Amino acid sequence: MTFDSNPSDSNPSDLTQSLTVGNVVNGGFRLYRSNLKSYLKVSAVSTLWALIPFLAAIPIVLFYVNVQRYYNVLGLIIPAWLVLAAYCSAQYMANSAAIARLAFGELINQPETVKTAYRYTNARKWRFLGMGALLSLLYFGVAIGMYLIAGILIVIMFASIGGAEFLRSPASAAVINPGLAIFAALVILAIILIFIIVFTWFSMRFSVAELPLAVESDVTVTKTIGRSWDLTQKSVWRIFVILLVTFLVTLPIQFLVQILATVAQGAIAAFYPQESSIFLALTYAFTYLLGLATGIVIMPLWQTIKAVIYYDLRSRREGLGLQLRDTEPLT
Repeated sequence: MTFDSNPSDSNPSDLTQSLTVGNVVNGGFRLYRSNLKSYLKVSAVSTLWALIPFLAAIPIVLFYVNVQRYYNVLGLIIPAWLVLAAYCSAQYMANSAAIARLAFGELINQPETVKTAYRYTNARKWRFLGMGALLSLLYFGVAIGMYLIAGILIVIMFASIGGAEFLRSPASAAVINPGLAIFAALVILAIILIFIIVFTWFSMRFSVAELPLAVESDVTVTKTIGRSWDLTQKSVWRIFVILLVTFLVTLPIQFLVQILATVAQGAIAAFYPQESSIFLALTYAFTYLLGLATGIVIMPLWQTIKAVIYYDLRSRREGLGLQLRDTEPLT
């Protein structure tokens, strides 16, 4: 399958001649619109891969809830399910990365077919999974470090202002010294704000981590993360604004989903009591399916936005004339 670009659209590479925040968002939307059919197909397949482990878990849970026997077999079932979940996650990441590769190919005037792009990313699916696992560990480490620092700061603060009395009786301490309560609240609020800023900063540094693995050759799990870290070095808050604007643009879709979910819940309530298990099951099923459909529509947009960001970052640091580097044998 090849790209079906809208003749009214200009050359995709023209989207990135002066990349302000608006240029990046507009460029991502134009790529998304021009290749909507192709991207949605890949996104649907990606979402189905993510759905398989949950579908597989349903009969397992129902069986043990109703039979309440054969628990010794769980030693085989759980590892098998974990392997299935890992494989499906790798396929999900390979499919979503294929969208980013397709978009990047459009930007450098080297469009590919969906089959070619997926063949490349699928050959690296275990590296995508490893990248996701390593990033999760990094985020977890950052979160733990921030919690420890926050805990130490709070302990020091309370110790320095007579925190023992405040902990024994916060109300009486606040009455005696209202400034104490205000100061404590401000310090805690500042710690939370710093936590959010630091975590956001780290997230932006790894925001295009899958792109090097999707389009460059000789890229390992650690190298693709390192490439994202290097490329985003001077553009952290600019990337944050781009992603924030993209999120705000997608808010109407989220509102529409909420309206549809509310309407559906009211329609189901007209036939079944709200306390009944059928009502709960139908409401959950509809909401879940609606969420999946929304994800299929929105995910390609995020991938194209990230592809434009990656193009811009590489253009700024390495110059134009970029090529899709596909020198590795595909297995």
